[in-house]
Amino acid sequence: MTEVPLGSILDHLRVLVAADSSDPATQVNPSHRAVMHVSHVLEEAEFSVSTDDLGGGCVNLLAVRGDADVHTGTLFNCHLDTVKVNPNWTRDPFTLAVEGDGDDTKAFGLGACDIKGAAACLLAVAEATDQPMAILFTTDEESGKGVCVTSFLKSWGERWSRVVVAEPTGARAVLQHRGFASFEIAFSGTPGHTSRANGAAGSAVHKAARWMNAALDLAEPGGVLDGSRFNIGIVNGGVASNVVASETKVRFGFRPEPDADAASLMNERVAALRALLPLDGSAVWTDRFLAPPLSSDDAMADAVSAWGLEEGPNVDFWTEAALFAAGTDRVYGLPAMVLGPGDIAQAHTADEFVYVSQLRACAIAYELIVRADGVRCENGSGAVSIKGESYVS
Repeated sequence: MTEVPLGSILDHLRVLVAADSSDPATQVNPSHRAVMHVSHVLEEAEFSVSTDDLGGGCVNLLAVRGDADVHTGTLFNCHLDTVKVNPNWTRDPFTLAVEGDGDDTKAFGLGACDIKGAAACLLAVAEATDQPMAILFTTDEESGKGVCVTSFLKSWGERWSRVVVAEPTGARAVLQHRGFASFEIAFSGTPGHTSRANGAAGSAVHKAARWMNAALDLAEPGGVLDGSRFNIGIVNGGVASNVVASETKVRFGFRPEPDADAASLMNERVAALRALLPLDGSAVWTDRFLAPPLSSDDAMADAVSAWGLEEGPNVDFWTEAALFAAGTDRVYGLPAMVLGPGDIAQAHTADEFVYVSQLRACAIAYELIVRADGVRCENGSGAVSIKGESYVS
């Protein structure tokens, strides 16, 4: 197996970092610099490339090399969008900077860790190989829309046997992660002057505060939210300290564990939180984003073992691998795993970086998967051979 040139990875990463695709990425369309770069590189590497502009900054770019009608192996997925620029950056976030020596060498830039580093690895692997390979690039992951993946699954999902989703996992294969559930409650109150006796009793802010205190009690050890990573993220309401608030909105969420009873546990937790609402109808509950956890799949675990990849521990962050695994009302889910360079601790931070050693390791892992799939296709069976050894994929 040839080594993917590090220079090629960094060259691609430099271009991708320079292409601002920060959330909200509504400016992203098929002619966006990042999308155009990916398209050009893959066309030069003899991929068939198609783009689907879904509007609102949601773009799917599907690149397939080899006979698409018989290629039912692994689909790689990577998003090109990033979070907004943190105001605490001490360098230009859109200029890649490679600093350090040896294993401590870091590549700084917005999205370097999450997850343009993986995109650069995939492009370099595509150039260094000639086996069948399929990659789906999306642009709406950070916004939490899920439009790109859902649309793709409805049109193309049945053409592949499994999916490898790029997110920062330390170049280790992750088979399970938490889900993510986000909600909003709009509390309404009776506005008025705070000098009135008991006037504040109808305050929307006070109603919200009572609900939040009760909800936090449920997150204590032994409570129904214990271990769920429950968090109240945004509280917005009121106009002045001498005015009884007429409305307050609270946004909150939790992260369900990957569990065989994940759905029932989700329902139990939601029911417990809703039971805390005022009985007078002055609170309106809205589900904002309900994303399932990713649970381990035997077929995916077998593939990881066959590829000889290092398996990492379950992670607490959510990825779109769960969307692939869940499928849609028209398409069964695909066995999925998460594999990418970098540490989630560096994602979404000022002076974001990825270790160059992680880029190398991830490129090796991606190339191993591509070559294994290529041998499988040549053999016409599930058996693959790597370096003289036989595996089953």
